[in-house]
Amino acid sequence: MKRLDAIYCDFDGTITKEDSVNKFFEMYAPKNWLESEKLWIEGKISSRENAIIQVGLLKNVSQKQLDDYIEEIEIDDYFLDFVDYVKSENIKLTVLSDGFDLFIQKTLERYNLDIPFYANKLIFNDGKFNIEFPYYNDSCDKKAGMCKCQKVKEKSFCYIGDGTSDLCIASKADFLFASKKLHNYCKENNIKHSHFTSFRNIIDTLKEWDNA
Repeated sequence: MKRLDAIYCDFDGTITKEDSVNKFFEMYAPKNWLESEKLWIEGKISSRENAIIQVGLLKNVSQKQLDDYIEEIEIDDYFLDFVDYVKSENIKLTVLSDGFDLFIQKTLERYNLDIPFYANKLIFNDGKFNIEFPYYNDSCDKKAGMCKCQKVKEKSFCYIGDGTSDLCIASKADFLFASKKLHNYCKENNIKHSHFTSFRNIIDTLKEWDNA
């Protein structure tokens, strides 16, 4: 097993117990947010187009509701142990998300985690939401709002993910941990990966690799 120097990790539904973006739309957007979600999953629109449509549907959300919602975002029970382990092994950890920077920043701060991350920029001002895409890449195969592949600098890296926004980078990772939709996609397309249900599985596998 070659030395593992860098791990890149998805946020929503991977680090967090639930997809914090989808749950937010379920709570505060009209049900037609699901229409554009379906089009995105089917590949008929890009994730960037999907995010613009969905954020545009958000109305009548107060600052308190937003703050209270973010305060309730929960992370995987073993993620803190995972962070401690990769630090002890001097492995660089970076979060790559096609979700919202505001959700990620506040959640990491609440758990006292200093982890670099890249995500779409959610702006809330005077009761109105806007979204910006500082990491959009016009040459991205998936036209994602946040192009995950362009943020990977290492030739050899490990990726951890669970969903549709991870499909492109998953095929380029040397070592892949996959769950949920990504796990099913990898099985269907014969992409080598290690299935996980929590970060406990990932810690155990990394330790096995170290001892191999």
